Amino acid sequence: MNLIESYQSNRIVDRLHAIAQFILVFLILAAINAIAMRSYTRIDTTIGRSYTLSAQTVAYLQQLEEPIQVIVTLSEQSPNLGVRDIYYDVKSMLSEYEYETRDQGSNRVTVEYIDLYQQTRRAKELGITNENAIIFNSQSSPNPVIVEIDELYRVADNEIQEFLGETVFTRSILEITEEEPPKIYFTSGHGELYTNDFTPERGISKLLDELRSRNLSTGILELSNHEEVPEDAALVVVPAPQSRLLPREQELLKSYLRRNSGRILLLLEPGSDHGLDDLLFEWGILTDNAIAVETSNRDLINGGDLMVRRFKPHPITEELLKMNMSLITDRARVVREDPGRPIDESLIVTELMATSDMSWGEKNYQKEGFPEYDPVVDLKGPIRVAAVSERKVDSSLGISLPGGRLIVFGTANFITNYRIQDSGNLFLALNAINYAIDRVAQLNIPPRPIQKVKLDLSMEQLLLSRYIIWLGPPLLVGLLGILMYLARRQ
Repeated sequence: MNLIESYQSNRIVDRLHAIAQFILVFLILAAINAIAMRSYTRIDTTIGRSYTLSAQTVAYLQQLEEPIQVIVTLSEQSPNLGVRDIYYDVKSMLSEYEYETRDQGSNRVTVEYIDLYQQTRRAKELGITNENAIIFNSQSSPNPVIVEIDELYRVADNEIQEFLGETVFTRSILEITEEEPPKIYFTSGHGELYTNDFTPERGISKLLDELRSRNLSTGILELSNHEEVPEDAALVVVPAPQSRLLPREQELLKSYLRRNSGRILLLLEPGSDHGLDDLLFEWGILTDNAIAVETSNRDLINGGDLMVRRFKPHPITEELLKMNMSLITDRARVVREDPGRPIDESLIVTELMATSDMSWGEKNYQKEGFPEYDPVVDLKGPIRVAAVSERKVDSSLGISLPGGRLIVFGTANFITNYRIQDSGNLFLALNAINYAIDRVAQLNIPPRPIQKVKLDLSMEQLLLSRYIIWLGPPLLVGLLGILMYLARRQ
């Protein structure tokens, strides 16, 4: 009996040991899983670390004080194969944003994928109607930032070259988390284009809607009623004045540029006497009282309107170059670097765009009849119609800091309600404003080149690879089984 009792007690002890081991292993796995959920490390094994966020983006994400909600309306079930590829690129990149903002098991950046056609109720709750887009939102921002898929890639020679996802996504997060939205003032009192005018020819209300949707604040500025430009002015826009600005008003703008490192965007129509010659001379820009006459049919549209196709590579014109777009307007005056400007190494003047070689700058454009080129009086083409002048300031530490910035266009018609949606007009206007207020310059994130791997196999190599894929794993498992059997027999 003692032997049987001893045997039974040993079995009970063994079972208790097994149960204890099971519980212990379960608790260890649960603890490891809990720790991994709160703190874990991922390793990017892709060539060139394609999905590792830059140090600049990580630094911005670590400073987020409020949660960011990202809604993606791309679908991996899309019948369009191109959209599917974009979906995978976007999903891989946004997963890194979630990872970098994970803290104690929760993310400050959350991503939700919605199919507008299958999840109609959820889309209606969120107020989402944009197909194939990425929408960024936060509690403090009144307007979401909507990213269209054509903003995510750089295209050259009709082929996708680079993925710009990180730059676009980080910029969008910065836009909706700014404590004080940059304020843009539009001058009035000189017959300028009016911000609250909804008429097609003289109103620019559509441009203001676009600015507000990008978390930019706007206001009206009558220089004659102010002793100085308001301190909260991130940019002053002078949209097509029809009469001269007073000398005192010009001095206010000059002081704003010089002392406050201000930013001004001038849109000057042909024939208008703007009264800003001293300011322009100080910043190395000349606006001749001459109109660009185009004779190339390729650069004219129905009705004789001007189509500007030639752009110099610059953050303001980059979008138009990338998408092969043009500026469409009614007419444009000459805007170029002043050949007689004072020598100033801190001043950098860049001519942005020009008409074709078959154009010229007509100075007697007010005469009746079709103008004729006079080599003695007129300016030979191509005619420059926009320029940007910026001053760099060297600090005591030897660091070059951005100073004032002046952007001048020889036309304003392209920002009116009638024109703003034509070709690249809206892109040009928004890029000029973003550049002026440093929304472009604040990010220096390199784009991700599209990795293309091409594997050329002969028919024999392809057949051999199929047999290896089909038979390799079963044979490997069988071989391991035989080795284990032989090892146990010995």
